Amino acid sequence: MKTITEKLEEIIKVELLKNSDDKNIKEFEELLEQMEKLGYLKKPEYNLPLVDTIGKFYYLASNKHLSV
Repeated sequence: MKTITEKLEEIIKVELLKNSDDKNIKEFEELLEQMEKLGYLKKPEYNLPLVDTIGKFYYLASNKHLSV
């Protein structure tokens, strides 16, 4: 039995082979490569605090009348 990841990789390969001759896809891939080289494409960075930190902040903000 295949894992979900293996099934997904298989589907992606099949879909890429279907569109391998499409001119628009090739142009789009080239555009993405150029944008990455120029520094326009970056992986998103998430600076969310930990879950317990959010809860602590919310608790303190909603209970300002309590002394800590």
